[in-house]
Amino acid sequence: MDLAVTNIDLPWPARVAASDGTTVWCSAAGRMRVYTASGAPLDGGEAVRLPELSSLAAVPATVPRTAGVPGTLPETVIVPRTFAGPPHLGSLSESPLRGTLAGTAQGRVHWLDPAGAPLATAPLSTGPLSTGPLSTGPLSTGPFDGRVLAGGGEIWAVGAERARRLTAPGDLGEPVELPGLDRCAVEGERLWWTSKRDTLVRGGPREVDLWTRERGGMTVCAGSLWISVAGGLERVSAWSGEPRRFVKLPKGPVPFLVCANGVLAGGERDLFVLDPAAGAAARVIRLGLKTRLAMVVAAGKHIWAFPADRPQALIVPL
Repeated sequence: MDLAVTNIDLPWPARVAASDGTTVWCSAAGRMRVYTASGAPLDGGEAVRLPELSSLAAVPATVPRTAGVPGTLPETVIVPRTFAGPPHLGSLSESPLRGTLAGTAQGRVHWLDPAGAPLATAPLSTGPLSTGPLSTGPLSTGPFDGRVLAGGGEIWAVGAERARRLTAPGDLGEPVELPGLDRCAVEGERLWWTSKRDTLVRGGPREVDLWTRERGGMTVCAGSLWISVAGGLERVSAWSGEPRRFVKLPKGPVPFLVCANGVLAGGERDLFVLDPAAGAAARVIRLGLKTRLAMVVAAGKHIWAFPADRPQALIVPL
């Protein structure tokens, strides 16, 4: 294992985990533990009881500052949760869901407080679907079993072929169709996605052909959409939708890609870290695992990697 990696023991193998950049939540079997990004417990060793979650996502309590040049990233100032105030209850176009933590369990979305206790809930079942910017083909009705994904200050509930954006505690936006959904990544009100039916990536200003159906993790980081493929990373401008330079890596596709404060990280057993702004080559962080990782979570300037075979978290500072 790399000497910079910190190993902490968890009370049980985490099934789901999420971070808002300063706090990390780990949950399994209806229990929740809360930590700082560097691994210090925040809950006094007491696990909050809640429904058994199948996914978990969080967005920071942040104040965005608009960048002055098209195509450059907005600056983001992290505000402590205690000063962030309650989540905004209006339109997502007016304000992001600041400081929101949400999970899915038994066909419902659950909004949670900072300790992990339930605040509000909404069913994931749908009535007749209405058209939306991602809708194509015939619309359908029926149950909506999915997971929550976060990015760009928003959370989406994403199912097998449909997605709904979280708009306020207890409320979901209109469903949109994602035919043959394979992989997706959240960028605020935009959802980038690929379909099992073809080799295109959709959701941006234009469709981009990846020319391969062998795809791994996807995330938005440093102004680009990144998709893990054989031999490296495909990159698409998150502003214009134009393909960018292919980034070669020793392995791929890998199942996990995350963005930590503008630094891209991913892997399967070991991790690679790439800082697009610095223009340096990717560096590999050896974790010394015999089995694959079960999860990778970005937590501010740290990466949390969860081994599949034991109740531990490996914390990598960036």
